[in-house]
Amino acid sequence: MIPRIDGGPDPIGMARKVARKGDWRTLWWLILSLPLPQAAGAAAHLKRRKWDPPSDADARLADVLTGLPHREATRLGAELFDRTTHRLSDTLGFASPVGFSVRHPVVALDLRGRDAHTSRVVTVDRTGVRSTLYEGPAQHWSLCAIDSETVVARREFDSGGYRGDTEVVEYTPGREAVLAQGSGLLDAVVEATATGFVMGTKLNGVAFALADGEQEQLNLREFGLRRADLFAVDATGTRIAFADDTRILVTDSRLQPMHDIVVESLRHGSINAITFTEDSIVTAGYDKGLYRWQVIGGRLRGLHDGWHSSPRTFFRLNPVAPWNLLVAEGGNVNYHYDIATLERSPAPPFLVQAGPDSKDDDLGLPRAVGKFASSPYGRLAVYEGMLALSTRNSSTDFYSTVVQDLEHPLNLLMKPLSTLTAADADRVRPHLDSPSGTPDAYALTATERAVLAAAVEACAWAPKVTGG
Repeated sequence: MIPRIDGGPDPIGMARKVARKGDWRTLWWLILSLPLPQAAGAAAHLKRRKWDPPSDADARLADVLTGLPHREATRLGAELFDRTTHRLSDTLGFASPVGFSVRHPVVALDLRGRDAHTSRVVTVDRTGVRSTLYEGPAQHWSLCAIDSETVVARREFDSGGYRGDTEVVEYTPGREAVLAQGSGLLDAVVEATATGFVMGTKLNGVAFALADGEQEQLNLREFGLRRADLFAVDATGTRIAFADDTRILVTDSRLQPMHDIVVESLRHGSINAITFTEDSIVTAGYDKGLYRWQVIGGRLRGLHDGWHSSPRTFFRLNPVAPWNLLVAEGGNVNYHYDIATLERSPAPPFLVQAGPDSKDDDLGLPRAVGKFASSPYGRLAVYEGMLALSTRNSSTDFYSTVVQDLEHPLNLLMKPLSTLTAADADRVRPHLDSPSGTPDAYALTATERAVLAAAVEACAWAPKVTGG
């Protein structure tokens, strides 16, 4: 395995220092650890006459990098956040909860402005607010977007005050329909699926689904699970993984059981967070750590090499496949892991706060944005305020809610060079090969097109490099 080198806040400066020492192998490892724009800047310090490439693929990849105008590439890397995001005005950085859609590139948000007693449920796409579906006193605890004009939510009034009830409601333009109500829905969670949505309850351990207009129900206690509110939906929206203690149950979107497993103990303790990543399920536990599971031979199995320690207990796991990254939130601090190996990984600079690197247990120097949200099936990511210093245009931006388009072709330039694949190139190539005069959703500049073309070429060589 090629070592991952963290370039810190100034990877090109680090490359310069390593080059002065003549440590070409470490410099190449650093280059492979960086996204392409920074890698091109670091490769400018690679002395080709002194460095002996370990393979033809390494040499070809170096040719791609040194053939780019490195200053323009580096400048583009610093602009990626602004080029792929949209700031929502008048939100004061409060946009919780967040609910993604499986079938559409939209996200549902509960926005709050200067009036803390009024919530506004909206759907947002990469260009901004699409629809405002509710504005009033209700407090929302869980949301999911079915499409740009339909949101399912769990809400309360006066924090459950005089009504003492929780409602699950469907919002559409000019209309709201109560789907269920009662104290048994307290702490229930809703998520979108490919066929509708699923709701898991905490108090009675029952899951409900609306699948192609049909209501389905599953009592998870029949499978040994006491709760149904801890679950994740996969990238296709067709599989749901429920978890409790040391048990996992996987169903389809109609709540038909597919796979289940129970183990005596887990190194990370009882499961308290779960998500899908590519072909795996990843869990986090109360005793710290991450664990990977896969369906092998028709059975759900924990991988022997799938456990990795972590500095603290994680409560939310946010996969971002376009960046090859898993963002894990614990104690209001985000940690970043390679989505394939679960090894600690450098993050894009806009995910990391400015300032010196801190120890894992030092909350005095936070390492990440206040809240970051994504999903296995999400085409968008959401930042709830506390933007890193390097991404702020003004002090107002610190309190902004920001939506990031994960389908933008420039996302390819946020992945570490060594993780690029042919599939990445396939996603970007249509934006570069579109005939002249054909409208494209993304207006790319000449520099962006040139750097993306180099990235597509790099995708052919990156999987073959040996690193030395």
